[in-house]
Amino acid sequence: MVKLLIVEDNDFERNALQNYMDWDIMGIRHVETAFNGLDGLEKAKTFMPDIIISDVMMPGMGGIEMAKNISRFNPQVKFIFSSGHEDVSLLQEAIEVRAYSYLIKPLKQVELISIIKKTTSILVDEKLSSLENNKIIEQFRNNLHYLQTKFLEELIVTGKSDNVTKSMFVQANDLQLSMIGMYKLALIEFDFGAGTDIFHNSELFNVALYKLESICNHRNVIFIKKSGKGIIVLLHTLIKGNEEGARSLHDIESEIKVLSIENKYNYIIGVSDLFANLDELNIAYKQISFAVSKKMKLGYGQIVYYSDCKDSLPAVFETEQKDLKSEITQLIDRVCDGENCDGNLSALVHSIVLDPSNKMDHIQSVFIVLFSQLSTRLSGMGESFEKMAEEDTVIYKNIINAQTIPDMIQYTGKLLASVSSYMDRKKLNKDDYTINEILHILNHEYKEPITLTYLSDRVYLSPNYLRIIFKEKMKISIQEYLTNLRICKAKELLKETRYKVHEIGKLVGYENSTYFNIVFKNYMKMTPGEYRNKSI
Repeated sequence: MVKLLIVEDNDFERNALQNYMDWDIMGIRHVETAFNGLDGLEKAKTFMPDIIISDVMMPGMGGIEMAKNISRFNPQVKFIFSSGHEDVSLLQEAIEVRAYSYLIKPLKQVELISIIKKTTSILVDEKLSSLENNKIIEQFRNNLHYLQTKFLEELIVTGKSDNVTKSMFVQANDLQLSMIGMYKLALIEFDFGAGTDIFHNSELFNVALYKLESICNHRNVIFIKKSGKGIIVLLHTLIKGNEEGARSLHDIESEIKVLSIENKYNYIIGVSDLFANLDELNIAYKQISFAVSKKMKLGYGQIVYYSDCKDSLPAVFETEQKDLKSEITQLIDRVCDGENCDGNLSALVHSIVLDPSNKMDHIQSVFIVLFSQLSTRLSGMGESFEKMAEEDTVIYKNIINAQTIPDMIQYTGKLLASVSSYMDRKKLNKDDYTINEILHILNHEYKEPITLTYLSDRVYLSPNYLRIIFKEKMKISIQEYLTNLRICKAKELLKETRYKVHEIGKLVGYENSTYFNIVFKNYMKMTPGEYRNKSI
């Protein structure tokens, strides 16, 4: 059912549109009206129309400004504007809010009917397309687990993804696999005995897989079937580190032990070291393969940790870049100590680009490892990385979307500076100084279009942390303080000067005179003109 909202300040035209058009024959079953932009905005919040026919010029709030506000919560609505003026600037504004049509009054019935029919046809097509997209999304969700395990199996066993057209991290993101955190692999290898029935073995294997998935439900654990004789277990922990992984491994071992006794087969479990990046899972796979190979010496029925037996491992498996790891550690040390880390960041980047074979995917993975380890370090210190900088998922997306190394360095440097600044202020208690700096900027630059991001860049803090400390110290938000300041300056100008109201609005930071009037009235319970008259 298509819903229509008519916004028109002229009573005759509004009633004529509502009552003298056969909306039902055009597929519109519900028609509401509003007498100006403000009324239309309120009606749209509850009515949620599909189409809005609106006059452009109306008292209180015009049609263009109303459309901008409605589009924020109802982006699919179609706007058809009408006006008695062939004003190019108004037409341009209508285009900017993606108006479907712009009609000149007096409205011609034939022209309006044609526009409505085309608009309703587009709405039907969009809804059908949305239904089709929902079906595709549902199919993807139903097959998500299978796609995840196939991707991870390829990544773990071969060390690469079979889709070479996209980076590994983008594929993992598409499959809703978390990228930032710590990873550990385990390999459960079964020995059902020589000469046993293959179908019976397959049944035992599937029972074990089902039981393990049941006991680890809702944990950061993914089970990957390997050739009918083994199960690869991917344990992923974002914050809790080894504790959650150790608990999951204990539960897995306990369940496998019970099943092996009941069904009379042997098992061994190999466990890798911790890794901070998905592209290192192939190293972890080599570790668990080596660990389970110790069964001839150590026997079945136990967990073998690679860290306990790696002294006997050939050197070819130790492929970690020790210099790179050392530089990451030094960089994190300086950040957590609240010290300048530009030199350390430059050294890290130099080490990365020194090898010309390093591709963008590898460089991105190094930065992801850096932030993952920094987040873990801060968590161990009782600090929240998100509070100081940004959410880890936002960081991951920005790193993946970076087109050049300088872009990545600039973004990384900004986040590291934010964390370092926080840690330094925590030692020296500089929050009061920061607040004074912000107050100085607000009091002297209130005429400018000030944003939270602009302020955070000025004092080298993350927007989130700046918002928190300002509210804690001032007992008021930055936006509320700025609005109060602007209204106080406007009151002074209204009393002491003869500037026009719209000129005063611009002098205190409001380019849009209508918005200035709305804000002033909300705070003072009267319009600027009424306040000036009262003050004379």
